[in-house]
Amino acid sequence: MPNQDVIVVGGGVIGCAVAFALSRMGTSVVLVERDRIGVHASRAAAGMLTPITESADEGAGFQLGLESLGLFPTLVPELRELSGIDPRYIESGLLRVAEVDEVGGLRERCARLEAHGCRWLDGDEVHAREPRLAPEIAGGLWSPHEGHVDGFLLTRAYAGAAARRGAQFRLGTTALGLLREGERVRGVRTSAGDLSAAEVVLCQGAWTGLAEDWAPLTLPVEPVKGQMIALEGPQPDLPCVVWGRGTYLVPRDGSVRVGATLERAGFDVRTTASGISGLLEGATRVMPVLGDCTFQDAWAGLRPGTPDDLPLIGPVPGLAGLSVASGHYRKGVLLSPITGLAMADWILSGKLPAELGCCDPARFETTG
Repeated sequence: MPNQDVIVVGGGVIGCAVAFALSRMGTSVVLVERDRIGVHASRAAAGMLTPITESADEGAGFQLGLESLGLFPTLVPELRELSGIDPRYIESGLLRVAEVDEVGGLRERCARLEAHGCRWLDGDEVHAREPRLAPEIAGGLWSPHEGHVDGFLLTRAYAGAAARRGAQFRLGTTALGLLREGERVRGVRTSAGDLSAAEVVLCQGAWTGLAEDWAPLTLPVEPVKGQMIALEGPQPDLPCVVWGRGTYLVPRDGSVRVGATLERAGFDVRTTASGISGLLEGATRVMPVLGDCTFQDAWAGLRPGTPDDLPLIGPVPGLAGLSVASGHYRKGVLLSPITGLAMADWILSGKLPAELGCCDPARFETTG
């Protein structure tokens, strides 16, 4: 007999969201994490909640992000009450700015997004909203319903709330493989011994693809490095997220988070001179006053990327009792609420929401 209903492998924002969603429905959960909760990509993330302006089109990923964004206003108070941790969710709005050569494309995008509250600001209007923008900024898209959250605190809040609902955590414990009976997974081999369960969910973020060594799996998740910096913010504090040419600025507790690079560099998490200098150049191009701000910190994280930039959410083909929730790329924090709920639905009812069809792990399976 299994010792628990579900084992979740991975203690980032997705693994903790899955553990919380399952535990609040009365499922017994053990989460296995080789380090500490949320210390990798979840801690490095800027925490932007920007599905409206970030998506290239209004396709499946856009709709998924919108639905998940809508869950935050009720989710955060519940997490705060159960865990005692405030994830610092703020619906600050987002200002996406354009130089002259970018105005046409961004203005067309804005027109398609009017139904989501977006409106166009001409040069005078955009500088009136944020006077510290560079003179070269010629217009902007204002999106009032987007915002940001502290990804590390959100992850800890999920974990604390899950623990209050009875979830167990095995930290400093490395998953080494799967326990199997034929084509069914029965648990996980770990550095602290075997754990049995009726279901296993893989949530190892950028490391998920390494599980292909455990069984004949197709999990095309690879690390995409992102470097970020923190500057002491100018006064008054930046009131909203500002996104310029290849650079975004996120206010956080009197500082400004500047991100982020996109690098295919394997599991290298070094910060580099070229990465930091590029971020500084981008930040001061959007807002020159940042050039006089104190440099606070630099770090890097590994996003879990997939070939189509959509996550893997659902059952893994070929092995009963095994599911995956990974590959969220730049949207792990944003998509954590809907991912947790979807995985709980799947494990408890055997059904996934129709809108999760684009995230079916089977889409990368090859035949013959």
